[in-house]
Amino acid sequence: MTKIYSTLFLSISFLFINQICYVSAVSVEKYLTLSSDENRALEKFREQVKPILKQSYMKTDAYLIQFLRARNLESGAAEKMIREMLKWRKDNAIDNMRLENWSDMVDDFHVTVDTYDKTGRPVGVIDIYDWDIRQAVLQGKGQRLLRFIINLVENITTQMHERQELGMNVTQVVVLGNANGFNVIQHACPLCLPLWIQFIQIIESYYPQVLDEIIIFDAPPTIQVVLEVIRPFFSRYTSEAIKIFGPNRSRWMAYLDEKISREERRSPYGGTKPPVDY
Repeated sequence: MTKIYSTLFLSISFLFINQICYVSAVSVEKYLTLSSDENRALEKFREQVKPILKQSYMKTDAYLIQFLRARNLESGAAEKMIREMLKWRKDNAIDNMRLENWSDMVDDFHVTVDTYDKTGRPVGVIDIYDWDIRQAVLQGKGQRLLRFIINLVENITTQMHERQELGMNVTQVVVLGNANGFNVIQHACPLCLPLWIQFIQIIESYYPQVLDEIIIFDAPPTIQVVLEVIRPFFSRYTSEAIKIFGPNRSRWMAYLDEKISREERRSPYGGTKPPVDY
C-alpha cells in the first residue's frame, strides 16, 4: 500500500505540472434492445435460475440480462454469479438494511436519493467534499460506513425496481458527485483506498451493470489519479460509465442540463430544487 501511495503522489505532481483540469470518459453505449444471441441466452438463463429467485424484480429480463452480460452470455457463469449474490444478500441481511438506524451516518455523509434524470432514472447525489472517510476509518467505523453506502445503493435500486413495476423503462441508476474540495488525505489515504476497492467489488459482483453513469464535476486533478489506482477493480462497463469534469462550470452545466433538469438539481449542482435539511 505504501508503494501505491508513493505512486499516487508522484502522479498527482505530474498532473499538476501539466495542468490537467478536465477529463472525459468514453461514452457508454446505451443498450435498449437485445441481440438475437442475447435473446437465446436469456431464454435459457431465465428457466435455469427461476427456481432460486424469490423477489419479483429478480425474475425480470432487465435484471437477468445484466448478469448475463457481465459474464459474456455464459449462462453457467451467470448462474454462479446469481447464486453468490443471493448468498451475500442472505449472509448480510441486505433485505432488512433499510429498517436499520443510520442516525450515526447521515449527519456526516450527505447523500440525497430524491433526484431523477430526464428518462426517470433515480440519481444518487453525493457531496463528496463532506465525506471524511479517513476519520471514519480511524474511528473504527470503516465497515459501518461501507454498510451505510450499500444501504444507499439498495435505496436507489429499489426505486428503480418500483419504477419498473409502474411500467417505466428504467433499468439503471445514475450517481452524481460534487468533488469540489476533494483531497487525497481525507478521501483516498492508504487506509481509505481498501474501503473504496471493497465497495467497487461489491457493485461489480452483486449489482452488475446497474450504473448508467457516474458523473463527477468540479474535480481536481487528484481525483483522476485516485481513479487510475482503483480502475483495475472496475469492469470495462463501469469504467466507461465514469464522466469527470473539472471546475469549468460551463462544461459540466451543459452536460447536466442535457441529462437532468434544473428543477431536479439543487443549487450546488446548478439547479433550482429546494435545499435539503440534513
